Amino acid sequence: MPITPQELISNLGDLPPLPQVAAQVLRLAADPESTMDELQRVVATDQALAAQILKIANSAMFGRRCEVTSLFQAIVLLGLDRVRTMATLVAINKMVRSSIRIANLRKVWRHSLITALIAEEAAHRCGVDRESAYTAGLLHNLGTLGLMSAYPDSYARLLEVSNEYAFELLKTERDLFEIDHCAAGAYLAQDWNFPDELAAALATHHDEPVAGERSLDNLIKVSWRLTDTLGYAAFCPDREWEFEQLIDFLPSARSSWLGRSPETAKEELDQRLASAGM
Repeated sequence: MPITPQELISNLGDLPPLPQVAAQVLRLAADPESTMDELQRVVATDQALAAQILKIANSAMFGRRCEVTSLFQAIVLLGLDRVRTMATLVAINKMVRSSIRIANLRKVWRHSLITALIAEEAAHRCGVDRESAYTAGLLHNLGTLGLMSAYPDSYARLLEVSNEYAFELLKTERDLFEIDHCAAGAYLAQDWNFPDELAAALATHHDEPVAGERSLDNLIKVSWRLTDTLGYAAFCPDREWEFEQLIDFLPSARSSWLGRSPETAKEELDQRLASAGM
């Protein structure tokens, strides 16, 4: 029996609230009068989050020549937006890890991280804020994680059927849940008081990209498709895109490692994944 939109929204609303530490990090990141000292004190109370922040700060992504051993230094290096994003992801990871197959979760994390790295690099060349692009790329499948957590068994079967028979993911989600992961992600983003711009990017990321449009929405539309094209797809793609076809939507990106060739882009991304332990 299909799940009504009201039931799904109710179940998403019944997801465990963000852990206290994540909620405090989000509050401090949104407060212009908060300080790095305050943020450091909050992060230090969550061992998993603190360890992840130190790990990323010391990864090759940031090209550090000396080891970052201070949590405060790591937070300063990463910046408020990235720490906020990481706090959210660590919290969501705790929420869904016990209820879904780890292999499916790992695919989603890898896909999301690669999308974030691509979006960040393309943003630098396209005049879009890099931190916003990274955050939107990392969280673009937030609705997928929400559906996984709300309906672990049903969503696991959905993924198996969609991948085996190449069903269109959004249509299959709507047929079963009467909502897709784009709308579910926007709902969660709004419920957790994320910026409207981020919620909009989550809601529209499966829309067709627009040539020459320099916006966060369009950047994410192109970035996750590039992620799939380079071999990091989490789900069976609804449409096969060519690398050059997608890069044409981001002509400015041709001057970076991202736009030189698919082989160059994949080599760079593989190195960054390895440095992040993925």
